Amino acid sequence: MKNNNTLVIIGAGGHGLVVADCAENIGHYSKIIFLDDCLEKLKNKSHWTIAGPIASWVNYCDSADFIVAIGNNALRASLLQQITATKSSLATLIHPTACVSKHSNIGPGVVVFANAVVNIGARIDEGCIINTSATVDHDCHIQAYCHISPGVNIAGGVIVGKFSWLGIGSSVIEYITIAQNTQSGAGAVITKSTQSNKLYLGAPAAPVRSLI
Repeated sequence: MKNNNTLVIIGAGGHGLVVADCAENIGHYSKIIFLDDCLEKLKNKSHWTIAGPIASWVNYCDSADFIVAIGNNALRASLLQQITATKSSLATLIHPTACVSKHSNIGPGVVVFANAVVNIGARIDEGCIINTSATVDHDCHIQAYCHISPGVNIAGGVIVGKFSWLGIGSSVIEYITIAQNTQSGAGAVITKSTQSNKLYLGAPAAPVRSLI
């Protein structure tokens, strides 16, 4: 991340507003602007300026840090990869009330929201969302472009594969592997390593359908 004072947030929906609020609480950026293709629909719902469509991000490459505030993991990944290909700067946002170990590793384009916990030895790769009050315990590896929803609890030593989305209130026991592009429903309790591209529901969680 460069020492820019402007933050460009791509995506001005509800998630984007929470990202902007997080950035404002951090206090580093003097200017926060949004880019979104739904300008007319969203312009009166934001406390911040919606400056143009998503494609206009190229106009800010040399003057701003970027964060992609889109919940869809694949779309978020695509935009982040386009931005990094230009060597533009990705922000990393950690809410002041989050508890993040100085012995963890937080990648670019990551947002860690209010009251979340990331413990010692944990690694959070590029473009992940660690949402409100989620906990990532010691020595976990959350691979790129995952969404860890509000209230998720991940025990120690867990690997969460790329593009996975753990639904609100899910729990994951220690030292298992969540395969790439796993999704879990609200409140799922994952007690075994998962198969890729599957939706898991229940307690204990079981695969209910393929995602491809």
